This record gives sequence, structure tokens and C-alpha cells, in this order.
Amino acid sequence: MKVISRLLSTPRRRAEARATARAVGLYLAVAGLGFAVLLLINYHLGRSGSVLLHRWDSRHYLHIAERGYPSAIPYDSDGQPEFSTLAFFPLVPALIRALGWTGLPLAYAGVLVSWCGAAIAAAGIHRLVRALGGSDAVGYACVALWACSPYAFALWVPYSEAVFSAVLVWTLVALISHRWLAAAALCFVAGTVRPTASVLIGTVVLACGWAALKRRDGWQPWAALLLAPVGLIANWLFLGAHVGRADGWFEAERAWGQSFDFGLGTSRVVRRVLFYRHVHGVVDVRNAVVLGLLVLTAIGVLALALDRRVPWPLVVAVAGAWVLMVGTPGSPLSKPRFMLPFLPVLLLLVARPLARAPLGVRLCLYGGGAVVSGWYAAGLLVLFEGSP
Repeated sequence: MKVISRLLSTPRRRAEARATARAVGLYLAVAGLGFAVLLLINYHLGRSGSVLLHRWDSRHYLHIAERGYPSAIPYDSDGQPEFSTLAFFPLVPALIRALGWTGLPLAYAGVLVSWCGAAIAAAGIHRLVRALGGSDAVGYACVALWACSPYAFALWVPYSEAVFSAVLVWTLVALISHRWLAAAALCFVAGTVRPTASVLIGTVVLACGWAALKRRDGWQPWAALLLAPVGLIANWLFLGAHVGRADGWFEAERAWGQSFDFGLGTSRVVRRVLFYRHVHGVVDVRNAVVLGLLVLTAIGVLALALDRRVPWPLVVAVAGAWVLMVGTPGSPLSKPRFMLPFLPVLLLLVARPLARAPLGVRLCLYGGGAVVSGWYAAGLLVLFEGSP
């Protein structure tokens, strides 16, 4: 009977593999168009590709890949910590450095790491949609919309969002499939990529804890509950060891203004934008994006909570990301990047109706979105002041 079952399931698995490959191909096509627009505008502005790939966070990740972490935290004359690469997590620089051993320049290695991570994430998004009962068309729509979202540039350059998105999405796939150990293992990896892994860890712990209390799947939820936070804790200790203090990462992070303040910093930014304070003749278009993100994400979380087709762990993950985004001050113009890895869950709300639109309409939307995404990326990475 098992042999017959496997034989019967083979065509289905092949069909799923083909659909997943199409989703990855669609992502690469949409993102490739956006990246091409970014490179063309960058060239038109007289900037080199090397400069583009060393902007903002990319510079720090490439620096770590080349030289490693500092052995001390720098302080200013007032005793406050200064900016340090110790605040950046180690997995992405390690992957870049590993590819660099092949002779590939580190900047290009960083691009390859991001594109591979985003492609794996695209496959995971399609699988997640299918696991929720959606059609292939809904999965394709979700992938394409994610590929041309306003801050999708972070998936093209040596940032950590692409790798984190891949780990996060596949963790959610494992979680809703009740594969507790797989979810915890992926959560362990997420803890070495970005501090926003704390949201994912909280989601996994809650889901595993609920399963354990309901006495489902024996010992596995208990083991997953204990394993999930280990990666993040080990990462903090690893980074702290470089400067000889257990709280080294937290001290370094203080310089970047990312300490949780329950939304006080965000509220000041919102008031400043709403009442046009500190505006000198030009309104920064990113302010509208940030405000729109704050409001639309809150509405989206409520809509997801009311949609019974969406499992509650997914709602918890997106809600937790929104709380973290609002509750940490940092650079207000980089807040949309907080939500980029979690965005596919929100996009379920629009991907379903979009999947029913004619093919020509969808292709025009994806192509136009990719062009706009690449154009906006040029402003974020090349022209605008402030870290995106």
C-alpha cells in the first residue's frame, strides 16, 4: 500500500515542483526588471555599481565579511557608544565570506547571497499559500507583489532581508504543518541573521507551547519550544565574546537607537510628519510610505485576524513585527524593511482577488510595479539622505 501511495503521489509532487519553479522564475523576472531599472538609473546618474553595492547596511556586512568584528566598542567623549558593526548579525557576512573564497568579489558574493535567499523565500511563499488552501495563481500573485514592493531593493543588494525572509517563510510553512522540530531548527538559524528573529521565536514558542498544552505530537513541541530561542541567545553570546562582555551586542545596538521604547520615538516621527515640522521646502516621499505602512499594516493585521482561513500563528507573526516596528525608534525611514520579510502574509489579502484578474492585467501590474520599485530603489540607495 505504501508503494502504491508513493506512485500515486509522484505526479502530484512533480506538479508541485513545477509550480514552485514557476514561482521562483516569476520572482526572478519581476525582481530582475526592477534591479535593471535601478542599475540603469544609477549609471545615468554617473555612479558606479561598486558604490551602489556598498551603500548603507551593505557596507557594514561587506566590511564584516572582509575584516571580521571589532574587538572593542568605540565610545564618544560623553561615554556613549558609537556606531559599530558589532550590531550586525553574523550569518550573512559568513555566507558572503564563504562565497568570496571562490575568488568572487565580496560585493558580488553579497548580491548572489541575497538573490539566492530571495529565490528560496519565493519558493517558500508559494508553498505557504498552497498550504493555506490557495491556488497556484494566488501563490504566483503573492510572490510577484512581494518582488515589486517599494522596499524590495533590500532583496537585491548585500542586506540581510533576503536570507531572513527565506528562513522566516519556511519556518511558517513548517509551523502550520505542525513540523515542530523543523520550525525550531529554522528558528535557530533565523536567530543568527537578524534581531527581528525575536518575533519569529515568540511565534514558534507560542505555537509549540499551545500544542504541548493540548498534548499534541508528544515530546516534539516541548523540544521545539526549548530549541527555538537558542540561536538568538548563542548569537548574542558570540558577539559579546568579541568585546569581552555578555551584553556586548546590546551595548553596540544602543548606538543605533534600536532599543525598544514602546513607540515613543515613532510617535514623535508621526507628529512631525503630520504637522509638517522640519520640512524645508521639500516633502520626503518616504514619509508617506512609512505612514501608509504603519496604518495599512495595522488594518491588515485586523483583517487577517478576522479571516478564518489564516492560522493564528501567522497573524501573531505579523502583529509582532508591527509592534517591533512601532516600538523601536531607530531610523524612521528604514521601518518598511522591518515588514518586508513578513509582507507575504499580508499580501494574501490582495493576492486572492488579484489572482482572478486577466493574465494581461496581472502582467502589466507586475511589470509596472517592478519599474516603479527599481526607480524608487534608486532614490533610496543613491539620492535620498538617511538610511533606508
